[in-house]
Amino acid sequence: MRLKFRLSLFFSIVIAAGASMTLVLVRGSTETMFRSFVFSGDAEKAKAYATILGDWYSEKGGWAGVQAFLSEMPDLVSTMIDAKIHGSREVAQGRTPLSAYSSAMLRALVADRVVVADGSGLIVADTAGQVLSTVHPAMHLSHGIPVMSGFERRGTVLVGSMVDSSLTGIGERFLKSVTKSLILSTLVSAGLALVLGLLFASRITKPLGALSQAAKRIAAGDLSLPVPVGGKDELADLSLSFNDMTTELKRLDAAKKQVIADAAHELRTPLTLIQGTIEAMIDGVFSVDRAALVSVHEETVRLSRLVDTLRELEIIESGELVLTNEGVDLRKAIRNALALFAPVANGKSISMEYEALDSPPPVAKGDSLRLGEVIYNLVSNALKYTPEGGLVRIREMPADDIDPAGDKAAGRVGGFLRFSVDDSGPGIPARERGNIFERFYRLDKSRASGSGGRGLGLAIAAEIAKAHGGTITISESDLGGARFIVCLPALLS
Repeated sequence: MRLKFRLSLFFSIVIAAGASMTLVLVRGSTETMFRSFVFSGDAEKAKAYATILGDWYSEKGGWAGVQAFLSEMPDLVSTMIDAKIHGSREVAQGRTPLSAYSSAMLRALVADRVVVADGSGLIVADTAGQVLSTVHPAMHLSHGIPVMSGFERRGTVLVGSMVDSSLTGIGERFLKSVTKSLILSTLVSAGLALVLGLLFASRITKPLGALSQAAKRIAAGDLSLPVPVGGKDELADLSLSFNDMTTELKRLDAAKKQVIADAAHELRTPLTLIQGTIEAMIDGVFSVDRAALVSVHEETVRLSRLVDTLRELEIIESGELVLTNEGVDLRKAIRNALALFAPVANGKSISMEYEALDSPPPVAKGDSLRLGEVIYNLVSNALKYTPEGGLVRIREMPADDIDPAGDKAAGRVGGFLRFSVDDSGPGIPARERGNIFERFYRLDKSRASGSGGRGLGLAIAAEIAKAHGGTITISESDLGGARFIVCLPALLS
């Protein structure tokens, strides 16, 4: 079942359950409160009857005749009303309008059903005549109002709902009216809630459906169409993240194709040379001598190194690289690299400087062989692009040297060590700095001309630093060329 229909079914169940519970609770609460209201009114009437009946008992000395007294009370009330309005003579002659009304009609004005029990619980009066001369349960009589005479309880009086919990016809009609109103309002509210729930479900499932279709297109290899973004909620954030993912996939796909093309180009050159030399030997163009074999061997070595470099980069990026966590004296490693490249620098009349801090040697936490490779690649890259007579400088960065990227570059800051490798070459344009650490990436011809590099050294250096929990960033150097800043975790003593 689709999500939209599942949400609709869920909303329907929740609304039905909530509406039913509301109906039952409100209906029950209304009936309880209405009965309590009726009972309180009957209790006030019972207090008035208790006073009247107390006077009756005091005057008569017992309950004899009380049934007739209560039955005649509407007529007595009618006579009093007639006398008040028309005078006693008119009443005696029976010429008043009220005399035409029956006692049953007047009873609705003066009283509900009245029941009187004596001290033993025997019913001595019942205006309805239903329980007369029966014994009423003591528990039921406890709800009545005591009739007092001479400071003694002579009986109990109950009125209306105190006798019978059943509501009158008017009360029942009132509750039925309330129930109908509750049902109608519940149905209208439930319908409105269901409609709004369906709209909400559509609001949720529509962008999810668009994401689903986009995911299918991506699975099919189509990365051209972005997902429409609407609103500023979590679904909009999800769509934006999906579009960012699509953009990154497009970039990675283009980078993958570029890597394949560059790798094919790099492999083609030595393979072509090897193939051409061997074919020339077979055809007799080249003699099979030591010089020809040495040339072929050099190309195979070059090809083998390229394959090994690619394999090394793959191992580092996949997280399969095994590193030893030992203390690496960076100052010693840097001096070893400078000594190794001294012949190359002398051949191009390039000066190499090392500015160390006036402090104990910085000790990094990591693999000495791999960190040495990072320094090797950075120095090699600097020498490659520094013109004759130029300068390559390695410097441990002091605490007051602030990196333009925003880092607090210092010899020891927050458990990290930092040093920079600067050159006086042409530098790296800002637009190309974000791609400089990608494999096979080359700058423009003015920067890469005659370098012979394959664009893998900086990629390997960056990945090794990342594997150690460090970073390599790039900025402009005060020497005019590029500055590579290496940040590595320090070995904490």
